[in-house]
Parts: sequence; C-alpha cells; structure tokens
Amino acid sequence: MHKPWTRLAPFAAAAAVCGLSALSACGSSTAPSAPSFNEARHLDTLAQEAASAGEFDRFRLLQYPIAILAHGVNPESVTVSVNGADQMFEVAAAELVGTTAGKTPTPNDSVFVVVAWQGANVSQLVYAVTDAQSNLVDEALLQDTTPNFDLATEGITASLTSSAGACPTLHVQSPSNLINAKCAKAMITAAFDLTFVTDPDSSEFVLSSHSLPGVRLLMTQSNGGEDFIVKLRPKPVR
Repeated sequence: MHKPWTRLAPFAAAAAVCGLSALSACGSSTAPSAPSFNEARHLDTLAQEAASAGEFDRFRLLQYPIAILAHGVNPESVTVSVNGADQMFEVAAAELVGTTAGKTPTPNDSVFVVVAWQGANVSQLVYAVTDAQSNLVDEALLQDTTPNFDLATEGITASLTSSAGACPTLHVQSPSNLINAKCAKAMITAAFDLTFVTDPDSSEFVLSSHSLPGVRLLMTQSNGGEDFIVKLRPKPVR
C-alpha cells in the first residue's frame, strides 16, 4: 500500500465544485458557522499563507486537520506529555481507506492518521500515520514553519472504534482530495510515543490511549486507490 500523502495541485488555490468555503449540498444540514468549520477556514488561510511563502511542509501537514474539521468534526482537547510535562493539544484522527481497481471498487487496506496541534495559528503540530499492524508509515513534527522527520524512538497504535453517519463538507481553498473523499463520521482509538531528534536535545511526545473524534475517508481509485502529497525530501533512513 502506498503512503497516504494526498497529492495536491500546484500552490495556486483551486475552486471547488461547490465554491470556496461553501457547505456542500450533498452534506448534512450542519450550519457552516459550526466551530469546526470556522477553524477549518482559519487553518485553510494559514495553509494558503504557507503556500504563498513556499513553506510546502507546513502547507501539506495542515491539510489533515483542515480535512477533518471541514467534514464537521470538532477535535478533542487532549493532554499530551511533552518531555514529561503535560500540554494541551487539539487532537483528531482519520482512517484513509484505499479502494480496489475495476468497475466495482471496494474498500481495501487502510491507514490511520493521528494529528495533534497547538496554538491558534498552529505553532506546533505532531502528525503520524500507522497501518493496521501498528507500523509507522509517516511522521512529522512541525514547529512554526520548520518540519522535523527524524525520529529517535517510535510507537503508535490506532484502530477504528465506530463509524456511522454522513459528513457535511465545507469546501475550502486548499486543493486537497481529502476534502472530496466519501466520508463517514468515526471514532478512532489511538496512542503514540514519538521522540524526535532536535537540537540540542530530543523532544518526546506521548499521547495516552484516547478515543478520538474523526472521519473515515474512502479514497478515490486514482493512484491505486489513494491520493498523495508529494514530499520535497526523502524520508530519513533509520
């Protein structure tokens, strides 16, 4: 299974079919002023600013919380241990489900995305992707505009607790196929213990097991059932 980075169009904003920052007619009746939509709009503005500044990693990593928020999910305020001290983060999750090729595509393998962010303007973000066997597929620590992919230690688990109910869809300016994927609301149980190599010391982030609000996204058939964010640098060899 390919790594689940969503392939994005060039930095220029693309108009969605239902219009920019508009509630999809195929979504629920949730009002577009719902807290998650307001935060999605704000993070989308931050993503556009990052794109304009050439900060691609900040742009791409913001796509995950944007997509979850834009599907009407409010993140959970959760305590994350940072180097042994408790800090509050907003945390949410997504299951990205691949589909088989052919005339009748069916759900195939899936991966789980867990994302935790801090600060009104996302001054810090921890992102991790795991498969069903708890193998870490991708990770990043974003501090302001500086990404860090270098792990000293890793541990993550995630599983689908429940999935039911249609998602509203707020179309935003960021051209992400995560927004257009078929969506169901979900609860995902997840935990991680990630230590990033930083200068001069390492930074450890620990999320104890939580049942997190999230979405289950059925990805399109393109690219073998998934869409990808193209990374600007190779993943470090550990």
